Amino acid sequence: MSQSFTFIDVAGNQAQYTVYERDRHDEFRWSTDHGGQGVAPTFAQAQYQARTVLKESMEADRRAAEAMPMRTHSMRWR
Repeated sequence: MSQSFTFIDVAGNQAQYTVYERDRHDEFRWSTDHGGQGVAPTFAQAQYQARTVLKESMEADRRAAEAMPMRTHSMRWR
C-alpha cells in the first residue's frame, strides 16, 4: 500500500511523490517522479525527505531554465 501526494512549488510547478507503507525492515520507503528515493524511520520523516528532494530538484530545474539564454528569432527582410 502507498500514498501519493502532489507537491506544488512557489512557481506553480507540480511534482508527485509517494510514501509506501512500513516495510519488513520497519522503514518507510519514498520516491519522487523526479527520480529521488529513500527510506525513513517514520511516515512523517519520509514525507519531509521526499518534499525536500523535490524542492531542491525543482529549484535546480528552474535555475537551469533561467540561466539558458533566450533564443532570439531573426528574420531576413527583403
